[in-house]
Amino acid sequence: MNAPAHIPVLRDESVRLLAAGPGRRIIDGTFGQGGHARALLATGAEVLGLDLDPDAGLVGQALAADESRFHFQHRSFRDLAGALAAAGWERADGLLLDLGVSSLQIDAPAKGFTYRVDAPLDLRFDPAGGPSAADLLARLDEAALATLLWTYGEERRSRRIAAVMIAARREAPLTTTGALREIVASAVGRGPVLTPTLSRVFQALRIAVNDELGALQDALEQAPARLAAGGRLVVISYHSLEDRAVKQWLARESRDCLCPPRTPACFCGHRRTLTLLTRRPEVPSAAEVGTNPRARSAKLRAAERL
Repeated sequence: MNAPAHIPVLRDESVRLLAAGPGRRIIDGTFGQGGHARALLATGAEVLGLDLDPDAGLVGQALAADESRFHFQHRSFRDLAGALAAAGWERADGLLLDLGVSSLQIDAPAKGFTYRVDAPLDLRFDPAGGPSAADLLARLDEAALATLLWTYGEERRSRRIAAVMIAARREAPLTTTGALREIVASAVGRGPVLTPTLSRVFQALRIAVNDELGALQDALEQAPARLAAGGRLVVISYHSLEDRAVKQWLARESRDCLCPPRTPACFCGHRRTLTLLTRRPEVPSAAEVGTNPRARSAKLRAAERL
């Protein structure tokens, strides 16, 4: 197998916590360029890769042709039931979700995932998968746009930016990353605040366009039923919204009772489905961050199916 062109984040930690090895069937729900999948295959595991990006599909199909233990499906990880059925697997022994934007997307400016290069304002993981960011900006009113920027970007200047966007939209449609960059600059200025603000604005639009948090929640809710006993779940997140959702869900699924404190007896009937493997998230070492700066904000959480 050829070496991947990019560096998979927390690769060794992921392989270890997934307990990858011969006879294990593992779903890589965010295949990308296949860095994690190749590391899992190297242990002797059988791997099913999922991704919505057509370019990832080309990489996945090439790997499947070269490696009999690898299978690829053009599918969202939110459809675990469909993925297992299509693969002929009853359950998986592991599920890996490496969330956020892949290097394959960041390094392809035409996809519109970066504000550093002027390109169509798309931001879709799957170009055929619904409205683009430009479509979203064309139809949202000012209040909805401000809410989106605050909810998904945690942007404190959301109202100001939304107002400037709506004013600019009256003059011309917002269809390119360059146009959006200039609008944000006119709202917050070109000082040190601009770059982090652009990051939050693009993050908010990307999350909304791809329903990233909805997809994550769907996958998490399905995971216990789709993992075999002793199966492992590993999730790598890159911002607080993702990590908070994963942390809260794992806390719930690793507890027997969800009744309010001081309730005299359990009335909810909830029974835990997982045991935590990481009480605190694992993070990249200084050496890994030095080699791969994109890993800087990564947090890995893992659990085992009971």
